[in-house]
Formats: sequence, C-alpha cells, structure tokens
Amino acid sequence: MTVLGIAPTQAGRRIDTLDLLRGFAICGILLMNIPAMGGIGFSQGLPRPMHWNADWIALVVQLLFFEGTMRGLFTVLFGAAMLLMLRGPSGVGSDGMGLDGAGPEAGRFDVWARRCLALMLLGVVQWAVFLWPGEILWNYGLCGLLLLGFRTLRPRALLVWAGVFLAGLSLLTAVTRYEQADLQRTSLVAQEAKAAGHALSEEQSEAIKQVATMRAQIHPDAAAAKAEVAKRTSLPGVLLWSLNMWAELNLSAEGWQTVAESLGFMLLGMALLRTGILSGEARPGLYWRLVVIGYSLGLGLRAVGLAYSERMGFDIAPELVIPLASALKGASYEVARLAVMFGHLGLIVGLYQRGVLGRAWPVRAMGRMALTIYSLQSILTSLLFYGFGQVGHFGFADMMGIAVAIWLVTCAFAVWWLSFSAMGPAEYVLRRLAYGVRLARGRQLTAGGMEPVHAA
Repeated sequence: MTVLGIAPTQAGRRIDTLDLLRGFAICGILLMNIPAMGGIGFSQGLPRPMHWNADWIALVVQLLFFEGTMRGLFTVLFGAAMLLMLRGPSGVGSDGMGLDGAGPEAGRFDVWARRCLALMLLGVVQWAVFLWPGEILWNYGLCGLLLLGFRTLRPRALLVWAGVFLAGLSLLTAVTRYEQADLQRTSLVAQEAKAAGHALSEEQSEAIKQVATMRAQIHPDAAAAKAEVAKRTSLPGVLLWSLNMWAELNLSAEGWQTVAESLGFMLLGMALLRTGILSGEARPGLYWRLVVIGYSLGLGLRAVGLAYSERMGFDIAPELVIPLASALKGASYEVARLAVMFGHLGLIVGLYQRGVLGRAWPVRAMGRMALTIYSLQSILTSLLFYGFGQVGHFGFADMMGIAVAIWLVTCAFAVWWLSFSAMGPAEYVLRRLAYGVRLARGRQLTAGGMEPVHAA
C-alpha cells in the first residue's frame, strides 16, 4: 500500500555502502554509550591513580577512534537519507530534477515530516520504556524537520552551512573549556588563600564549591555511588533518573547545542551524497586519501589532546590545568572528530570497493535494521545493568567486552530476522507511523534503519 503514490524502497534500489556504513556506526555508538549505561561517574572502572592497565588502554582507544566519530557518521547518514527519501524514481524529483533539484512532491514532504515526528515519539519511548536517556532519536526528529529548509541547496552551500554550525560549536566549546579551566585556577588560588587564613571573596568561595561539585561528579564517594546504584536498580528510581538526564540533555541549552551539532553533520551528509562519496561512486583513490589525511590530522590532534589530559591524570587538576591549552583542545574537537570520521568512511568504503570485506552482509543487515538494533542495545543494557542490578559492577574494559557481546547477539538477530522479513520491527513501526497505512512486510521490499523511501 502507498500514500499519495509513495512506497518503501525496493530491494534492487538500496545503496549497499549506506547500509554498510550505518552498520559500523551503530556498533561504534554502543562503545560510547555503554559506560554511561552501566557506570557511575567518569572514574567508574578506571583505577586511580592512573596507570596503563586494560581499562585505561580501552579508554584511550575509545577516545582516539570512537569518541563522537560514530555518532557523527550516523548523523551524516541521516542527512543523506533525507535526500534519498525526497527524490523520485531513479533519483528524479517530482519536477523532473535530480538530487540537486527542488520541489519534492507534497506526499514525500508529508511522509518525511511524519517520520521526524515519529522519531521524536520513539525517542520518548527510549528513555521512558527502554530507560536510555542518552537517546538521539528526539534530536534527529527535531533536526529532520529543520533540515527541510536546506533541502534544495547545492553541495557547496551545504558545506558552507555545515561549516558555520560546526565552527560556531568549536568556538563555544573553546570558550566553555577556557572558563572551566580558569575556574579551576581560581579555586586553587582560593584554597591557598583559605589555608593561609585569608578571607575569601564570594567569587572564590563559589569557585571552590563548583570545582568540588565537578570532582564529585567524576569521583562519587562510596555513599553517593551506593545511592546511585539503589536509584538505578529500582523502577521508580531509574525512571526518574532517566527522565532527569533526558530533560537535561534535550530541553536545556545543552540540547540546542546538540541540535546545532546534528544539523552540521546532516548538512555534510547531504553534500557527501550529492557528490557520490557516501554512495561509493567516487574514485577509489579519493577514499584512500580520506584515510591518510583524515587519520593523520584527526588522530594527531587527538593524540595531543590526550597527552594534555594524561598530564592531568584525566582528572580535575587545578594545579596543572592551563586555560589556553584547554581552550585550544576544545576548539580542535570538531576538527579532529570530522577528520577521524572521514578516515573511517574512507577505510570502510575503500575496503568494500576492493572486495576485502566481501558482501559484508552481517554488518549491512545491522545497517538495514539500525533503529531496531539501537533499541535492542537499550533493552539489553537496561536488563543487564538495571534489571539484574549490575550497574557499577564492571570495569571499563569489561564494559567494552559487553558491548562486543551485544554486537554479536544483535548481528545474529538482524541476519535471522531479515531472512524472512523485509524490515526490522522498529523500522516497521516507524514506517507505519510515517505512511499512516499498513505496509507489506514480505521480502520483496527492503527497509532498514534510517533508509529512506521514494516513489514506487
């Protein structure tokens, strides 16, 4: 069945590289999410003082290769999905124009808008039912609606707007990091003045208080950790925790920063699709240049930033912090993140083009069912950490191992499910809400993750 002539993507018209990239991205996202799901404070699972054991090595690998990059890649793919959904058969819009054209049919426009609203609803389900307050679906739904205003722009204009959003975020991050570092320096001077018996100003007293709060969040004491475990292992407590954390992440000023960040990456995804890079149509040499340049720049910047963090023991260290260095580290975050993301993109597509990955069907299956896999990650971690009371019981490296185990389970589920169904259960719900009609689920139709729809 269709709505205004719009139907799901047919089997022969999917773009394999998008499914492949999405599959890798959904796995990498779990590596970043699981410490927040199963840990308490940043220091959870990281023995102090810092020394190079399995836990600290796992953290460094995570920060070098996965911090922000997989979510960035997933967000880029969401932007590409919008263009694919709004184009007509064979990439031609309703006005006869291609992906660079304007004027998609009202039916496609309406389905996309309903799809975004449905994503926002599913975001609420994530924190209220699956108990994952760090979910990104609400953000994606909101950004998807805002993205409609950019849908007709050419690649160069899309890149300019993406640069504006990400440059603004870099500047904001630099200012924030400088202020935090300066606050630590102020607290250090205040502590020394207090020890010498001098009266403190209101600013100095407030600095000491704020730094103590920051430290307590990183290193909760035994009583605070016990209270946190008790809260997150009871249904009323974990539901309240999930609500409060979700509201802070999405309904505060921080939430609007995340919206700006997502818009920047989505606009980049639209440009990369229009240039053929995401669809694997670019020359093979380009992907290997992305690997070399992306990893050299991104990992180099991240290595410098990690050296600075290691100097302070990945801790609040007022006696060691350098405000200007903190600001520069903050300013370089988006640049390093983008560069490493491009390195991942080039490596994955380059290897796939050369046949090194074969058909990569298990990963592509996860990419086709990305929304279902994302939901399963939330369900499985909630059952383990909250239902079975294991929150706060695992080291950092252990949690990375749990993430790998979840990859294997969800990958097997995706391959099995797609052996008899066209789409995952969450994808079916999303499309049912978007189209407003009952959809066929036979294998003649395919529809995974955020993969868009266009005219039959």
